[in-house]
Amino acid sequence: MALVGVWCLLWACTALARDDGAITASRPQPRQLGVLDGLPSNRVNALAEDRQGFLWVATRDGLARYDGVGFRVWRVEDGLRDNMVWSVHVDRHDRVWAGTRNGGLSMLDAGRRTFTHYDRTSHPEMGEHDIWAVTSTPDGAIWFGTAGGGLFRLAPDGALRRFTSDPGDPRSLPSDIVAYLVVDGDDTLWVAGKAGVAAWTGDGFRPLALPLAPGELVEGLVADADGDLWIGARMASFVRRAGGDPERMSWVDPVLGQPVLHMLVKDRQGTRWLDTSSGLAREIDGRIEDVPLFSVTSRGLVRPMWTAGLEDREGGLWFGTVDAGLWYLPATWRNFTTLQRRMADPASMANALVNGVAPTADGALWLVGSGGGLDRLDPRTGAIEHRASRICDSEIARAVHETATGQVLVACTKRLLRFDPVTRRRQVWGTSDGADVTLELTVQNIIEQDDGTLWISFHDGVQARRPDGTVILSVLPGSPRGGLPASARPTRVMRGFGDTVWLATTDGLYRWDGSRATFALLPGSPRREIAALALQDDDTVWLASLGSIEAHTWDGTRLRLRRAFDVDDGMPLALPGDVKLDARGAVWVTTVRGLLRIDPETPRIRTYGVRDGLLSQEFSEHPMGVSREGHLAVGTTDGLLLFHPLHVRQREKTPPLVIETLHVRRGDDVVELDAAQPIRLQHGDRDLSVVARLLSFTDAHAHHYRFRLDGYETGWVELDTTAERVFPRLPSGRYGLHIEARTEDGDWVALAPLTVQQAPPWWRTGWALLILLLCFGFGIWRIAHAYRERLKRRHAWQLAEEKRELAEQASTAKTRFLATLGHEVRTPMTGVLGMSELLLDTALDARQRDYTLAIRRAGEHLMRLVNDALDLARIEAGKLQLETQPFDLALLVRDISGLGAPLARQKGLDFEVLVAPDAPAWVVGDATRVRQILLNLIGNALKFTDTGGVVVQVETDRSGLTFRVRDTGPGLSADQMARLFRRFEQAEGARTNARYGGSGLGLAISQELSAAMGGRIDVESTPGEGTTFRVQLPLPCIEAPTAAPVMPGHERITAAVGLEILLVEDDQTVADVISGLLQGQGHEVVHVKHGLAALTEVTARGFDIALLDLDLPGVDGLTLAGMLRAVGFERPLVAVTARADPEAEPAALDAGFEGFLRKPLTGEMLADVIAQSWRPARAVPAHGPAG
Repeated sequence: MALVGVWCLLWACTALARDDGAITASRPQPRQLGVLDGLPSNRVNALAEDRQGFLWVATRDGLARYDGVGFRVWRVEDGLRDNMVWSVHVDRHDRVWAGTRNGGLSMLDAGRRTFTHYDRTSHPEMGEHDIWAVTSTPDGAIWFGTAGGGLFRLAPDGALRRFTSDPGDPRSLPSDIVAYLVVDGDDTLWVAGKAGVAAWTGDGFRPLALPLAPGELVEGLVADADGDLWIGARMASFVRRAGGDPERMSWVDPVLGQPVLHMLVKDRQGTRWLDTSSGLAREIDGRIEDVPLFSVTSRGLVRPMWTAGLEDREGGLWFGTVDAGLWYLPATWRNFTTLQRRMADPASMANALVNGVAPTADGALWLVGSGGGLDRLDPRTGAIEHRASRICDSEIARAVHETATGQVLVACTKRLLRFDPVTRRRQVWGTSDGADVTLELTVQNIIEQDDGTLWISFHDGVQARRPDGTVILSVLPGSPRGGLPASARPTRVMRGFGDTVWLATTDGLYRWDGSRATFALLPGSPRREIAALALQDDDTVWLASLGSIEAHTWDGTRLRLRRAFDVDDGMPLALPGDVKLDARGAVWVTTVRGLLRIDPETPRIRTYGVRDGLLSQEFSEHPMGVSREGHLAVGTTDGLLLFHPLHVRQREKTPPLVIETLHVRRGDDVVELDAAQPIRLQHGDRDLSVVARLLSFTDAHAHHYRFRLDGYETGWVELDTTAERVFPRLPSGRYGLHIEARTEDGDWVALAPLTVQQAPPWWRTGWALLILLLCFGFGIWRIAHAYRERLKRRHAWQLAEEKRELAEQASTAKTRFLATLGHEVRTPMTGVLGMSELLLDTALDARQRDYTLAIRRAGEHLMRLVNDALDLARIEAGKLQLETQPFDLALLVRDISGLGAPLARQKGLDFEVLVAPDAPAWVVGDATRVRQILLNLIGNALKFTDTGGVVVQVETDRSGLTFRVRDTGPGLSADQMARLFRRFEQAEGARTNARYGGSGLGLAISQELSAAMGGRIDVESTPGEGTTFRVQLPLPCIEAPTAAPVMPGHERITAAVGLEILLVEDDQTVADVISGLLQGQGHEVVHVKHGLAALTEVTARGFDIALLDLDLPGVDGLTLAGMLRAVGFERPLVAVTARADPEAEPAALDAGFEGFLRKPLTGEMLADVIAQSWRPARAVPAHGPAG
């Protein structure tokens, strides 16, 4: 552990103390942009940068603007006069000036909308349209030089002045051919052309003495930030220091040995970039280095001819060429360098693919790889020293490690060897012969403990060796020895805290237990593949897995997860190759998708790829090597990547976020809008397009954008590098457009919100609303009178509604009263009808029998009235339930005939029932309600008919059955028929009631029942001739059903005599009636008044059947039934109740009752229910269960 701390401290201190360690080895690798990237032509004539940060490129096929992602091109069809653009310049007003070959000088305004042209048409004094150079001076004047027409000055007021060559005037322009114009740090204008270089003095030109041949054309003119003026000629270059005389430069092309042609640009680091016969070079402290250029389109090295150089505001370098397009070197190019194997360069690496990197004791790095060579690399200078060639003979070297004694261990494909750098002696261990053989597997990495023990990780095993190379042990996953399960394939071996050995595997992180000579899973380790790990401080462990990097805290006994970075944080869903930490605590991770830098403090993930200066961003699974000074080196598919983490330059300034294009479609036209002003859209405008651009060329393809239009949406809309948002149509209103962009480093840049005002349609404008208001006022005036009439109608309606509500309340109260009355009447009526029935069974004389029969008839009539009233109450309450059961139509007809015929004979009337031959035998419906309807109509006909007779007809039609009841009574008038079916109404009112009696409910109930069945009752009547009632009921016809089995009770009806019956009834009169009726049938009755007494009786003696009133005091009949069953009473139960609601019978049957009777009841009803409910007793003790 102490060694780890010392190592990190030395790394940090040496890296900070020697700031040049990672810079001198950096090698520039400019990137080419050509026609395939959107550049209109590979011939680039001039470069310029505007105020916002766009790059302007003058090409052979138009004027191009580059934003880091793509090019926007202006050509003839866009307003330019000629596509051949020689020169480009941006003045202090951010206007773009373009000099063309045949179209003169064109100026694109700051809004990038309109061109203004300067040619012979607008300015006849211009004798030449071929503009080679253009620039501006601090006084606001525009200067442009031509191919043979001299030099022109365009004053801010628009006045144009021409300067030409005059051999007799030494202060005149040296030549009418002007190729270059520059302004130096002293604001002096310099002119270069065919006859040398001269400075504008304000009233003439002062030539600069140069050793040029007569008529020799100057081929380059550059003024740097130090005030030096650089002149390029055919085979020489000159420099005029500020305030001095020009001097010839002695710089020589490092490749061809010829003089440097020109200085293209001097960057802010002080490096000068030179035009040479062999291509591009750079000068550092007087040393000239060649800069190789690799062209993707040419598929090899190229040596372009340069036309321009420029350093942008970020520090990036741009170079224009005659035929090789545009070249860009980002400001961060010094961050990384890639060393490659070059066959023609013996000083380059011996291995094209570097597999293993290991630090040396003196700060260098050992390299091994595909070429089989052992190289020693100085990471500060990039110098390579070949220490051994073909060290693995014909095999490939996989890994390397320098021991504490200075020996170098090299893992080959099938061998392990030890190399002495001093004596160059080798010791080899094979895989199959000799002692201390190595495993036949690919080596991943090698570590060394403080005691010199070497641990070697293979793809499918791990081996430990002593310092002399002898094998201590070999552990294979799944073998009995070593503790590694078969699923734990090693991926990396590392030194853990306290000089322990940790092993990353495909099944988690394991630690070597020396006392037990086995590997054990580290407590808290995730059970998944761990590709690599790194230790930080004394308690932090970083684990790299598929798509994630996790920081765990080590407390000495177990790992505890502290922080995780996954795909949502920017991690690629790929398996990392290795992980290392720098002196500032940043985490560096290699993947097949780039190099990652994780800042745990931010937290933020930055991905470096080919656009950041890497030749390749595909890293293998080989571990990174770390020098003592902190350099990191790792092999890629294109060479060895070398960098110092502390010298990886981060962005110094936040790049500007600008609106690149803003336009809207108006009708068939596209209208450009000014982003500096509020955006005002007309009604009908559509497709508002906004393109934003973060002006940074470093890695523009890594930029991300998001838009939010307040008032239109609530969340952000994420976009990629296209950064174009289109709003098809916006509702009228005011909106705020927010735009933000994220740099490649993860910083967010916000643009000031843009105001968008969408105009409403004409009918929502101010004047339209005024007209609408006037119309509204006129309408109010017109309806004022009508409003008073409406109030009158409303008052009348409200009065009618009040009356209707009062009537409904009265009807509801009446219905509720009738239902309650029916319930209360049934109990006393049981006593009246029952006692009369008992009395008729006694010895009575004729007079007494007549009295008794009168009482019985009166009671039955009263019950009919009560039942009619209850039916009416059910109908009004919507609780009338109809049965839907098959019934025998012929049986129904016989029943009504048997009831009607005796009544007709008593009055001396004829009574006939006629059934049509095609009438069905069986129909489906409620037979009881059909019978009730027909009996009401028959009874009504018999009551009002004095002579003649009554005929009942049964017919069938398409809708069902039709019943006709025709009488020969007095008939009805139209007014009487209109009131016939009203409740409590009779034909002649009180007169009819006095003569015939009745309640006036029968016909009303019949009509209601017919409607409930889906039918109707019609009346046809002629006064003096009789009346016909036609009942139409949609009753479906069916085939005769199979005969139902006879209930067992019916077979034993004769056996149900002499039963012991328990009667539970709280009303004594009703109890006396029921007891008397049952005793008259030969039964023995025991009467009790409440449930407790009933429980006592059933436990004391046995009963054959029990009759229970449902409305008992205390415990009701339903509850009592359950209690009786609970104490073991298994005999039949019959419910007796005065309830008239239809829910009473189903509730009783669900509670365990076998029979159900409604009050009032008769002896016949009692006999029937007992016969149906009673069953013989099973073989059980006579009095039920004991106690």
